[in-house]
Amino acid sequence: MDPAILEREALQLPAHQRALLADALLGSLDDEAARQVEAGWAKEAEARLAAYHRGEVAALDGPAVLQELRGRFSK
Repeated sequence: MDPAILEREALQLPAHQRALLADALLGSLDDEAARQVEAGWAKEAEARLAAYHRGEVAALDGPAVLQELRGRFSK
């Protein structure tokens, strides 16, 4: 099938179906670099969670932080 036709057809799908398709396509790529990056982020997330459990860092409310940043940088 022509890639341009396939792209045009895929873009007509509802957003949730496009997301599922994109996930399937990305998952079909055998990319060692991507796996290494994902493993690195997983290790970082585990380290941050462990630091939180040890009381070394505090949790912040995500929406409140984003609102503060938007206010700070919207000027």
